[in-house]
Amino acid sequence: MLLATVSSDADFHKDVRASLDGHLRFEAAWDLSFEDAARLRGVGTEEKCILILDFSDAPLALPVARSVDGRPQISSIAVKGGGTREELLQLMQVGVRDVLANFTSREMRQAAARASAKLACAQDILGDLFAFMPAKPGCGATTVATYATAIASQMGAEPTLLLDFDIRLGVTSFLLKAEGVHTIVDALLQTDQLDQDLWSSLVVQLGDLHLLGSGPVDFSRQVPPDRYTALLDFALRRYSLVSVDLPGSMDDHECETLMRSKRIFLVCTPDIGALHVARRKASWLQDLRLTDKVAVVLNCVDRRSTLSVDDIQRIIQLPVRHILPANTGDISRAVQKGAILDSSSGLGKYIARISTELTAGRPASQKPNRMRRFVEYFSISAARDAT
Repeated sequence: MLLATVSSDADFHKDVRASLDGHLRFEAAWDLSFEDAARLRGVGTEEKCILILDFSDAPLALPVARSVDGRPQISSIAVKGGGTREELLQLMQVGVRDVLANFTSREMRQAAARASAKLACAQDILGDLFAFMPAKPGCGATTVATYATAIASQMGAEPTLLLDFDIRLGVTSFLLKAEGVHTIVDALLQTDQLDQDLWSSLVVQLGDLHLLGSGPVDFSRQVPPDRYTALLDFALRRYSLVSVDLPGSMDDHECETLMRSKRIFLVCTPDIGALHVARRKASWLQDLRLTDKVAVVLNCVDRRSTLSVDDIQRIIQLPVRHILPANTGDISRAVQKGAILDSSSGLGKYIARISTELTAGRPASQKPNRMRRFVEYFSISAARDAT
């Protein structure tokens, strides 16, 4: 493995070496100035490199980070950067996921260990990640995420995973009547110990739907963002399809999840308040350069809606892809039973359209779902696709 440090400060190179000496083994080490950073182009596709960038001079460091973005053999760490939200967004846009605001030997060793682990599995085939995010609380993103993923698990030929990242107020487990002994917080707190045996004891299995739901937690408990990253890394190496229900708080771990997602479903209702917040989130997604991944899901639409789809698209500044009709009676009955609406019924056929997006290009299931009488997965979906 190669260690490359880029800085105009000779002491920076020395401090990095001193921090990592005896903790990680490197075949070679490059101490580069910003003028010499073009040498990184010579890192071969079969090599592995930990790149440590001195971001105390961000205008010089950003182009270097951008030049190696998308090269899986190089794992970048930004040091002395990300002091503001705007700086963090810039770093994410150029592919940097590990940021140390300050230089300490302990944090440097931890970051290098994470980078080494990431490089070790760089050749793994990772699954597809889909994110569901509400414009604001109450828009029904959790309902859509839960049952779109549940129906998708019936369509595919292998298990599908649903992660509830709304660790304080998530209701995925409640919707599926799948409250277990463990919650996603248990998995987040044990990411450094995860293996197949521990995973099997944490995840709830409902046929081919695997679930890590939320549960009652201490509201003061803080989970470091890197724990979410580690959990996603573990999950995406074991499932070909992973859905994540996000709270929409726009925290750092949400940015990371959205960056890695194949498709982002932004769920919104047609009321003015929700549309206003959706417009703000659309602007945030634009700053992250993610709008090409976004599919707006317009939820709870009825014939009395005063705004047309064209009006809504002009407000949000994103195209509406799915429209979900309002049907609270069917939803209530499904929740009471812990079941899903049949995919050929009124709401079921619409939610199946979103599920079809999740499973596109994957082999169809050839076996009957023996768990269906125990849990019937439900959700809402688009009344039609908008072009």
